[in-house]
Amino acid sequence: MEATLARPDGCQIFYRIDDYTDPWREPETALFVHGLAESGEAWRAWVPYFAGRFRTVRIDLRGFGRSTPMAADYTFTMDALLDDFVALIRHLDCPRVHLIGAKSGGSMTLKFAAEHPELVHTLTAVTPPLTSATGVPEWVAHIEAHGVHDWAKHTMQGRLGSAVSQAEVDWWVENIQSKTPLSTMRSYLRWVPGLDIRADIEKIAAPTLIMTTTGSGLRTVDGVKAWQPRIRNSELLVIEGDAWHAAGAYPDVCAKAALAHIEKHR
Repeated sequence: MEATLARPDGCQIFYRIDDYTDPWREPETALFVHGLAESGEAWRAWVPYFAGRFRTVRIDLRGFGRSTPMAADYTFTMDALLDDFVALIRHLDCPRVHLIGAKSGGSMTLKFAAEHPELVHTLTAVTPPLTSATGVPEWVAHIEAHGVHDWAKHTMQGRLGSAVSQAEVDWWVENIQSKTPLSTMRSYLRWVPGLDIRADIEKIAAPTLIMTTTGSGLRTVDGVKAWQPRIRNSELLVIEGDAWHAAGAYPDVCAKAALAHIEKHR
């Protein structure tokens, strides 16, 4: 099922629901949140693992995918993004969700769990930054000079790592990353450098699984180990690999680990 949710500012939030659970049961809901220059399609490989057990909901963040593009001068805020999640959860009429996010979407899910504990059953965050990554000014310069498509081509290999095929890299570039409107990228990348949720993670009460990789070019395992224990009832999974978008590069490993985490705490 595909649908949109109208927000008070006129933004239309697109979302997909995949639900192959037993029709005579009331399924729990898993809500997936993507990262920069993506859409709910980034979770495509996770759907077969989840849709038979959960009502599986993939949101396109405001500005991305099939949601309303954001103007270049739009001011992204964490509050507005989280309000979209609250509105969608209430619209779906589910008391709590199993929340899953990747990259900056993982940052949003951490912040959401800290601010709205009553809406989160479990939390899984894959390679989430607590503060902005380095290199954003260089990304902005590249996009302004050569466009979103060229930027995606030049950065996709780092996201997915050295083990993926060229065909996989090309699919991500052509079907996900390059689809992001330039205006949204301008406004989002103006917001990202101010990202800082270090003070929030100790408020997280939901059982939490953090995933990272051994060879990420953005963040070290030791760096993640420095903050992950500050989240009560949290665990860390370290995946062998050099991708910094583990959810996209290693979906089978990550999806199975997320399901095991959820089952452990249901």
